Amino acid sequence: MTAAALVVLWGVLSWGVLLSARAAFAARVLDRRRRRHAAPAPETAPHVVLLVPALREQALLGEVVRAAAGLSYPPGRLHVIVVTTQREERDRETALARVPALAASLAGGGVEDAAARLAGIVPSGRAAETVRRTRASGDPAGTLRAEIGAVPTTREVAAALLPEIAADRPGVSLHHLHYADGGAKSGQLVHAVERLPDLLPPDADPAYTYVGLYDADSQPDLASLEHLAATVSRGGGPPPDLVQQLPLQLRRPHAARPGAADVLMRAHALADLRRRAGVEAYRILARHRVRSARLPARLSALAEPVVYGVGAGLFVRHDTLVSIGMYEEPVDDLLVGYKLSSAGASMDVLPVFNLVDRYSGPGALGKAYALVAHGSLAGCRRLLADPVLRAFRPRNTVVFVKEGLDTVWWFGGPAVVAAAAAALVVDGSAGALAVWAAAACAYVVLHGVWCVTKARQWLAAHRGAAARAEAPPWRSAPALLPAFLFQPLLHWSGPLRHLGRVLRGGPPALGKTER
Repeated sequence: MTAAALVVLWGVLSWGVLLSARAAFAARVLDRRRRRHAAPAPETAPHVVLLVPALREQALLGEVVRAAAGLSYPPGRLHVIVVTTQREERDRETALARVPALAASLAGGGVEDAAARLAGIVPSGRAAETVRRTRASGDPAGTLRAEIGAVPTTREVAAALLPEIAADRPGVSLHHLHYADGGAKSGQLVHAVERLPDLLPPDADPAYTYVGLYDADSQPDLASLEHLAATVSRGGGPPPDLVQQLPLQLRRPHAARPGAADVLMRAHALADLRRRAGVEAYRILARHRVRSARLPARLSALAEPVVYGVGAGLFVRHDTLVSIGMYEEPVDDLLVGYKLSSAGASMDVLPVFNLVDRYSGPGALGKAYALVAHGSLAGCRRLLADPVLRAFRPRNTVVFVKEGLDTVWWFGGPAVVAAAAAALVVDGSAGALAVWAAAACAYVVLHGVWCVTKARQWLAAHRGAAARAEAPPWRSAPALLPAFLFQPLLHWSGPLRHLGRVLRGGPPALGKTER
């Protein structure tokens, strides 16, 4: 028992060290590519469509549309499409129907705690003031109803905003679509892709047009599309099917509140850099090395890593996107990565980043991870049952096995580690556990220092709007480094939250953060 427990604990720690080494390698490659940047010639630049799905994004929509339309790119080649949804209006009607009970719930407790109950109903930037107005009113329900009604819908904001931006950016094609059917984010995106033949110019060849995605909190590097054009025109073969831009969760969200929970979220945003570089970027780079080795087909399928799709900053060639069935519920991006990995698609990664809001609190993070956990299970079922994907054997089988094991470990791994530690204590091997714990803490310190260093470097190199950018000062490291120890528990909160809802009989699909 002791030997098995030690194998588990040291194996987990060794895997963490390996991920950090991979992250450092990928970071060096990306930094080197970024320094070699050269603007593409207009005639070699592909058409690029940037989809901006918007749900209750009144406060942030202007930022992301201006950032997308302001990206450096040849005139006539960039198309920005804002996609609003009828779901927002339906949710508002539901909220108005329960205004009396909601107003009563705002009467007690602190203002910030009460404001959290308005998440998804009014923008977080005005939630606290809405609580104060409601409490000071002689008719709380009437005041709250008026406050909710005074907030314009995202559709109304988009209709007023886009003509103004179009006048400032005549070389950019701007469109506003409204999705009136049911469904969530994936439905909005599919609706937009289906309309592309009517919106794009005749010379937009689907085999050389890229469909990208930016969420409402996105602030991409100004040279993002220039790097995209340089990436897809590099080499003598066909342009890649997928090009991934990595997110930097280094913007402070409007809903963030000071305190211990905020320190946890700041540490999570920094720890996320290792995942982005050591998993997403490294796997794409590793696929290049495997393909360049020209291994036999079955061996190549076994060796190629599975690539996840990371939604904000995910660019897929138009013809490829249509051929794989576009975006699917419950998670729009994860299944794109699964399907393209099964199909043996060509992929690349951009050396510049998309600056996005970090999560405002553990609850918001747990909701997001629960949605991803649900998507991982749904993706594995899709890999197992879909006849189209099963036709891509042996790659589809390899993807299913790898992601199935990965999902099983995400759900049960922390419990296995805890059981291994408990077994050492019960067997009287507390000394061996203490040695492992000391090594783990030393690794966490080195890991944290690397993350802080790269966060400062990458933020300094980021060209673009840096409003609310949260560069970590070195003086904050003593408070942030202990918070790194809690990151595995934060990651585990997603599967636990998902399982909890399933066991209670609730719907498994969960929404992400509401700003």
